[in-house]
Amino acid sequence: MATRFDGERLTLDLAVADLVEGSAERHLGFANRGGYERLWLGQAIHSRYQEEALAGDGSYRREVVLDLTFGHRGWEVTVHGRADGLRRDPDGVLVVEEIKSVRRGGGLAPALRELYEQQARLYAWMLARRDDVDVRAELVLIEIGGEGSERIPVEVPLAAVEAGVKRRLNGLLRAWEAERMAAMARREAGARLAFPYAELRPGQEDITAAVETALDHREHLLLQAPTGLGKTVAALYPALRHCLAHDKRLFVLTAKTTQQEMARTVLGLLNREGAFRSLTLRAKAKMCANDQVICHEEYCPYARDYHAKLGSSQVLRRLVAEHPALDPETVFDHARAAEVCPFEVSLELAGRVQVVVCDYNYVFDPYVGLADFAAGEDLSDTVLVIDELHNLVDRGRGYYSPVLAADAARRAAEWAATAGGAPVHRRTADLCLRLAARVEEAVAEALGEVPGQPPPPSDGMARAVETRLPEDELFLARRELDAAFVDLLEHNREHKSFRADDPFVAFYFDYLRFLNGLAVSDHAFSHCAERVAPEGGRRAGRTGARLRVLCKDPSRFLGATIGRTHSTIGLSATLSPAELYRDLLGFGAGRTAAVAVPSPFPAENRRVVIDATVATAWRERAGYARRIGERLAAFADAVPGNCLALFPSYGFLAQVAAEMPEVGKRLLVQHSGAGDGERDLILDALRRSLFGDVLLLAVAGGVFAEGVDYPGDALRAVAIVGPCLPALSLEQQLLRAFYDERFDRGFEYAYVVPGMTRVVQAAGRLIRSADDAGVIALLDRRFLERPYRDHLPAEWLPEEGAGALAGDPAEVAAAFFAERGLGALRLGGGPAAAPQRSAARVRRKG
Repeated sequence: MATRFDGERLTLDLAVADLVEGSAERHLGFANRGGYERLWLGQAIHSRYQEEALAGDGSYRREVVLDLTFGHRGWEVTVHGRADGLRRDPDGVLVVEEIKSVRRGGGLAPALRELYEQQARLYAWMLARRDDVDVRAELVLIEIGGEGSERIPVEVPLAAVEAGVKRRLNGLLRAWEAERMAAMARREAGARLAFPYAELRPGQEDITAAVETALDHREHLLLQAPTGLGKTVAALYPALRHCLAHDKRLFVLTAKTTQQEMARTVLGLLNREGAFRSLTLRAKAKMCANDQVICHEEYCPYARDYHAKLGSSQVLRRLVAEHPALDPETVFDHARAAEVCPFEVSLELAGRVQVVVCDYNYVFDPYVGLADFAAGEDLSDTVLVIDELHNLVDRGRGYYSPVLAADAARRAAEWAATAGGAPVHRRTADLCLRLAARVEEAVAEALGEVPGQPPPPSDGMARAVETRLPEDELFLARRELDAAFVDLLEHNREHKSFRADDPFVAFYFDYLRFLNGLAVSDHAFSHCAERVAPEGGRRAGRTGARLRVLCKDPSRFLGATIGRTHSTIGLSATLSPAELYRDLLGFGAGRTAAVAVPSPFPAENRRVVIDATVATAWRERAGYARRIGERLAAFADAVPGNCLALFPSYGFLAQVAAEMPEVGKRLLVQHSGAGDGERDLILDALRRSLFGDVLLLAVAGGVFAEGVDYPGDALRAVAIVGPCLPALSLEQQLLRAFYDERFDRGFEYAYVVPGMTRVVQAAGRLIRSADDAGVIALLDRRFLERPYRDHLPAEWLPEEGAGALAGDPAEVAAAFFAERGLGALRLGGGPAAAPQRSAARVRRKG
């Protein structure tokens, strides 16, 4: 639990861990916090020991909740804790047990032993003071992977323990008083906080008012506003003022790094006075200062003696004092100079700043999330602002949809078989091969294949069925897998053979996540057997067989976090229908308001045209690929500037690109392996006109279609090829059935809503200010049909209805820009500049 000070009532609630001197002491890697407590192994060992103690000792109690309230310097202090075990010895004395799992033959490091002894003493002191009983304490050390255990008596000098408690409380009260004064200064600065621009744009005032209302009433808000309106600054401004005024923490969550950059820019504009500290979190792999990502003290100098170096370098204090905006580069450079892990330093800083900008994962992913967001933690002092909220639906499903892949088990087996030939490696390889074979057998049986025979040839499409999984066998294999994991860790430690991206370690944790997924399954989950395209191809011995737990409704997991916050503000240009997003994301109906802000941009600056002469449904694509290519080429040539054309998939994009005639623009094509560097290169080319006029072919929902800004004249037209529906798959069909049962709108919610969300998000790249003008072309006759047309933005539709938008995109574009005195390179097949396709095309893969 978090330490809670109430200055008005003079009450202090805190945990036993808060009273332990040096409780910040920790080690990195598999030995995190000195043992395997945070791994499932440690939990299982503790539980097994406690069950045996319960069976053999009638006085034994496990996980005993303890509370003690007492006075200190005018404060009423309540200490909360939970002792691992409590029993009576033959003399009737109460014995507090602090149970720890330790590596084989390893014991505990002196600093950690002292830390755990302090905890045991504090529990004993609480019991003695509360119940006036005789009490003593023990450390119970249990060897992982063996049968050994050790009991270490812990002296409990009650007077000395109480003196230590008072000393620690005095320090906490001094720190609280200093923080109270700092918070007062932030409140005063927050009251002076000004909107960073001379005036609010039309629509921004509505956003600011809606956010203020939600925060004042501890409500949640689903806020839909057009792209380009400036909703990020309009939402962060009131959220920041409220948090500074009421001493709350603000987390700005994004799905993409480009959105983080935008949030950082806005926070920089709002923090001209230096009133608060902000931090941007970056992924662990990108914050590693070691030449290999091996988080182990014996392999990484930045993990070794982490806490000691953290204290001696004072790097945390200096970073907070000197940098109002803590970006990943700054944190990385200072941490590396102090020879401490930059990623761990960034996590430490997250508890010392007022604003954190980070990916969704750090709040909602149960395996990655910050400790502050763990189940049961008090979030009443926390405000979330979630950008592009519509993305959280799929992300949320993914967090609770683990996969167990036969190919991953085989990779682990291959690594073990070639890692040195020690008996531990041979046993591990055999175990992984058996598990791979069991997964393969289950998939083959479910798909109606002949067990033991090679799977039939695939056309590249995944095959999947809903089925009953061999749960009992998978859970029974757990103990053997645990033992293999411990054996390998000890072997690697002894021979110094840890490696980055260890395939067995990765498989081990995938297996445990899969078991956890099985354990929580109910009507909101489906169990599936799948065969997907194998990595490396069949010649690499891969089959693509995998078992999957599919989470169809993540609302109770996401809602468990959202519901504990003071307020959660969700922003997007596409949150319709609001009740769908409210229910699927777990926003409480009684606490959630939905506000839709209309577009303030002049309607005459935008022209929407629907090309009803083409079709993009799966069965019709091949027959229309050439015509779509021709229509896109003509459209691009009618536009005086850069064009963006977006497709529902890389495969369809490649199909049309191969059929496209020469274009009088530089043609760039996104490929599936594009990274941040290639994305930045292309965006820079568009923004600075490095290649002249460009036609960029990309995928809807990707880095060029969402969360990216094309300022000024960087973009003149957007073409969207088809409603961009999700591919037909077992997952989408199961979602369709689930939505049919829950909402009676299965196809619409499973296919049309996510597809049309991509369409509207993509079109939003074009008009981002009152001065922007351009053409949006929708290529598919389905845009004129229900339910697709029902999800077109109201401001796109003329009074005559969607049918009035039908036309030839090239002709509409030529007329639109002619009205503005802007000529195009050419229209149709007339003379043009020498084609520049081959020199400018970004290489495609696949």
